[in-house]
Amino acid sequence: MAKHWFTLYPDTFLWLKGNKGFAYQAKNKKKFEFSITNKIENICCRLLIPENLYTVELANEELNNEEINSWTNSLISMQAGYISLNVEFAERPVSLKPILKVQDKKERYEWQHNEGTGGEILDNVHELTFYINGSEHGSDEFYKQNIFPLKNCQTLDKSKIQFFIRNSLNQTLSNINFVGNVFMYPDFEMLIQEIEKYHPLRSVHVMGQDFIDNIHQMNKHEWINRVQMNILIDSAVDLSSIKQVFDFPVSITVFVFSEKDFELLENISDYQNVRLIPLYNKENISFFEANVFMDKYEINTIDVSKNEIFMHQAFNTCNFGRLTVLADGSVYANVNAPVLGNINNSPYSLVYKEFTEGRSWFNIRDKAPCTDCLYQWICPSPSNYEIVIGKPNLCNIYHE
Repeated sequence: MAKHWFTLYPDTFLWLKGNKGFAYQAKNKKKFEFSITNKIENICCRLLIPENLYTVELANEELNNEEINSWTNSLISMQAGYISLNVEFAERPVSLKPILKVQDKKERYEWQHNEGTGGEILDNVHELTFYINGSEHGSDEFYKQNIFPLKNCQTLDKSKIQFFIRNSLNQTLSNINFVGNVFMYPDFEMLIQEIEKYHPLRSVHVMGQDFIDNIHQMNKHEWINRVQMNILIDSAVDLSSIKQVFDFPVSITVFVFSEKDFELLENISDYQNVRLIPLYNKENISFFEANVFMDKYEINTIDVSKNEIFMHQAFNTCNFGRLTVLADGSVYANVNAPVLGNINNSPYSLVYKEFTEGRSWFNIRDKAPCTDCLYQWICPSPSNYEIVIGKPNLCNIYHE
């Protein structure tokens, strides 16, 4: 009896959940969802054994089976696999099942820490955000979802900011954010001058009204042309007034709370460098369910690479590498998680604590109901929205 090899390509992910299966070809982004029967389950289980090299032997009678033939042809048509026919004496094809291999494990850093050689852990810090002071137009709630000034009137000490940044410097630190009413921060010009000596990338995030209130004295602020200014608008009506007063490059973030906000922004194409960010205000859950929560259609539009899937399996892509310092000096890996320490602590000790005890950088979809979902690893990492809304995911897909 002739035998044949059925092999899946290394860029193909195969997941089984309950009575459903899902194949994702990470190279061409094609997807195939199927029902699991006894025959298909048997083949899938053999394919998923690493020692089988993503290859299974099929006899003629199996290939001629209508169910198996339809299933294999579906995978072949999406370039997820191939069949080697009549290979009675040929060696098994070699294909490596895509398996996550993590080098920077917690245990490695614990060993380095105990040996006194753990400095390279700081290479995991990619972004620092400093809430340098408050704004009367800020919010003590919205900052838990996105960069957004707080209302508090505390001021973060300039020398401590500089010291913390210097001790955080590494080759992967790509951005430093300053949040608050920077126009009211004492010696902000001097702070920027000092920091740009050793780090070139700085972003400033200010409320739209604070920007308007200080537009008449922009010429006094030399730093204005040396930073990326991001103006935060929490009311779509303010956008037109903002456009009338600036004459230098800025980016604008408009926060939306309802369908009405979108209607007011129907001419958004007239503006450059504008992005829309939804915010949850405890009264607009229906807006989120309709516009932010994912359904089957959004799932089918997700295109992630092989490496992106591995990242989803290893760490939280929304939080990883980010530290936030509030105006009172407290430091967080995520402002919704327990405090890591304060600005007087060494960045090394804070990052080490997050690696070994933290809840943010490695918050992945490894808990129910996501563990029972076919799309567990192609969906984005858990975000602040889930925490603030109090749901394990932003999903409209219900599973049997």
